[in-house]
Amino acid sequence: MITKFYTSKVLEQIKDNYIVGVLASKSDYLPKLGDDDEPVTYSESMNDVVFYVKALSQEPKEILEVERNKPMSKMYIGFANRSLSNLPIELKYSNDVNKIISFIRESLEGKLLLFKPVLTQQEKNERFYKNIDNVIVEEEDWKEGTTYYAIPRVNLTPEEFERKLLAEETFHLDQYNHAMPAPFYLLCGNYIYGNIKENQWRIDPTSSNTRVLTSPTTIKRVEITEDERIKFTGPERDLLVFIDEEYVNSTIADRLDNSGISLGDIQVNKISLTIEQDNNQTSSLRDIELHLEETNSKPLSEIAFIRDLESKTKENNLVYSREDLINFHTSIKSSALTILSGQSGIGKTRLATIYGEALGLSQDNKRMLIMPISPSYTEPGDILGYLNPSTGLYMPAESGLVEFLLNAQENDTQVHMLIMDEMNLSQIEHYFAPFISLLELEEKERILHLYSKDSVCHNSQKYKHSIHLKNNLVIVGTMNTDETTKDLSDRLLDRSNIVVLEKKSFLDIKKELSNVVKNNNSNSSGVEDAYGEVYMSWRSKNENWNAFDDFELEFFDKIDNEISKVDPLKGFSIRNIIRMGAYLNNLPAKSDEGFYIERDNAIDLFIKQRVLTKIRGPIELYDNLIGTIDLENGVPKGHLYELFDDNAAKKISDFSKTKKELARKARELSVNGYAT
Repeated sequence: MITKFYTSKVLEQIKDNYIVGVLASKSDYLPKLGDDDEPVTYSESMNDVVFYVKALSQEPKEILEVERNKPMSKMYIGFANRSLSNLPIELKYSNDVNKIISFIRESLEGKLLLFKPVLTQQEKNERFYKNIDNVIVEEEDWKEGTTYYAIPRVNLTPEEFERKLLAEETFHLDQYNHAMPAPFYLLCGNYIYGNIKENQWRIDPTSSNTRVLTSPTTIKRVEITEDERIKFTGPERDLLVFIDEEYVNSTIADRLDNSGISLGDIQVNKISLTIEQDNNQTSSLRDIELHLEETNSKPLSEIAFIRDLESKTKENNLVYSREDLINFHTSIKSSALTILSGQSGIGKTRLATIYGEALGLSQDNKRMLIMPISPSYTEPGDILGYLNPSTGLYMPAESGLVEFLLNAQENDTQVHMLIMDEMNLSQIEHYFAPFISLLELEEKERILHLYSKDSVCHNSQKYKHSIHLKNNLVIVGTMNTDETTKDLSDRLLDRSNIVVLEKKSFLDIKKELSNVVKNNNSNSSGVEDAYGEVYMSWRSKNENWNAFDDFELEFFDKIDNEISKVDPLKGFSIRNIIRMGAYLNNLPAKSDEGFYIERDNAIDLFIKQRVLTKIRGPIELYDNLIGTIDLENGVPKGHLYELFDDNAAKKISDFSKTKKELARKARELSVNGYAT
């Protein structure tokens, strides 16, 4: 028997994947590592509590190869101090082994577990072990006998994906790399693609997760409904979904055979449609768009929504630049929290409300909540409520927030919008603290706890101990900057897009509004109420880091280094880069009507509203970074301005808004000795 050992690169590749499992039972064949034959036990040789997990989904090829050639347990071995991120700190350093065993058993038993596999090899004694990097405990219980099929989700729209497939171009499976067996199914949008054979796959050797599918016209797709998703989907990551294996191999496989649409047919239909359009000169552009939308099951146009939003603002006697509206829309799509700022009376709250109304949301249908913030709010209970220990009843706050969040949780296919009016009248970091932390997590982990699950709550049927904050929740805040308000902390600024609305001249406003009266709102599509149903499909699934070229990241590193010399906590954070990638990926597509922002302008906008907002302080600290200003020519003498004005910057953007904002801050330093 030949023993094969793997390189560190291969071992890291194995570890980059996910497996679904369940805590083993006594009836399973368990490794002989512990002091007894229990699935959770103490191992004196390891000086740790060990537990065993049984895989319920595909495993990496190398691990299966080792199992075929070497005696190795089929169970994955976890260690209390290395494999459990949720082990309480008091247990991590506890000598009470029984207490640790009880905690692990109670936490894991009967639950679906998501973990990263580790292949440990010991060349000295030629042994291999299947270990666990980190366990994520899912909310749902494991149904006895259920196994799962891991299906990669492609980070493209169905149209883009099908074009790549038909052109035999490479695409990324970012959470299902080359260490895993070739998948027979793929997810993209609402479709499952199947009828894929193993020999159709070609791996790109230069990348750990890039593949090509050959002979693509034989591939078929079927639509998966929301009810099916809820019923048959298990754990999932952003780009990987675990679906009931029996459902996939029976229902989906049969549906693909009997009613699946092949990519070959889709290609023929598109060619036929093009010929039809060329021969039929009487077809209007809108007829063609509708035909294409029907053919490709394409959702309602995002451009049409922005056009309707612009019309609605003017109907309400509000005039904003188109760039401000698109920036606001893109910020909401790409950020958990968007804050509208600007001169008092410019219509910040009304714009947020109109945006919701344009999506078909209202307080009547419980999909929009306008929550005025009181200066008296000091803790989360002021907006959420509390569990009364005397009566055993949960008492929701008068804000209506808990009921709104419960409705959003139960109707997760529909977007829900929370508007916090004048949110900085009180200290946001106090009353909004749980949300600030949770909204940065992945959707699966965003659990808002109202009270301890061990507490006695007589109305827990209505008010459960926790609420799942899903991706359908949109949060918009409005803020003023005067003596009655609180400043935003760096922590909050680092987690939100601050959109400052530009005030247009009175004459421009009059002209714009007179045109609206004359045109009688002829630009409205008349389908506003339907936008909220498809809003989430407009969000990009593209990898945020792929939004940048290498030279752009090098430039942003320079900016970060320059700021960090003054204050490392105010630099261009990794969070900012990721959010900028999301912002760029979510920009509306270019249209002939001009409802888009050029990419270079978008980068300029993002840095102004996300990076420069944190740079504030006294002249003693920021003299060199921001610089003071020559009041005659208006050019700041600061290191940041020089960086945004050099040749490397000009390859990315002219940074006109960023430089204008730096000039404003430099002027404040010159006059007041403090920049805001």
